[in-house]
Amino acid sequence: MSEKLHPRIRQDIVLGLKLGIVMIGAASLLALARSQGWLDGAMVERAFNVILGLAFAAYSNLIPKMYGPPPRSLRHATLAQAVRRVSSWAMTLAFLAWAALWAFAPKEFARVTSVAVVGASIAISLGYLMWKAAACRASRSD
Repeated sequence: MSEKLHPRIRQDIVLGLKLGIVMIGAASLLALARSQGWLDGAMVERAFNVILGLAFAAYSNLIPKMYGPPPRSLRHATLAQAVRRVSSWAMTLAFLAWAALWAFAPKEFARVTSVAVVGASIAISLGYLMWKAAACRASRSD
């Protein structure tokens, strides 16, 4: 591939790779701590889920700033930015809730509720996208 990547795309990729390296490093350190007997399995599970939630919250917070395909019009650019902003807020709050649940809630409650919270944020994001797309179509047909 001879195309040069846009600098913003390159930054997004590098950020994702850095976040992945941090998560793999944290998992490795937690595995080491468990093998040394410093942490038990339940604590490793909780710690990794807290790290996972915080990492995804940080990444979700950057969604509005991420580079996307070039918009076809000003209306599409406005729609895309609004959807990114709402999705970012929903996902960031969901993953912060994920981290808090795994840090403080009983384990079985955290397992079920953390997934439900992230599922709700996905539903909010998709619902907002459909609502804005329908409003965009309706205003175009007038």
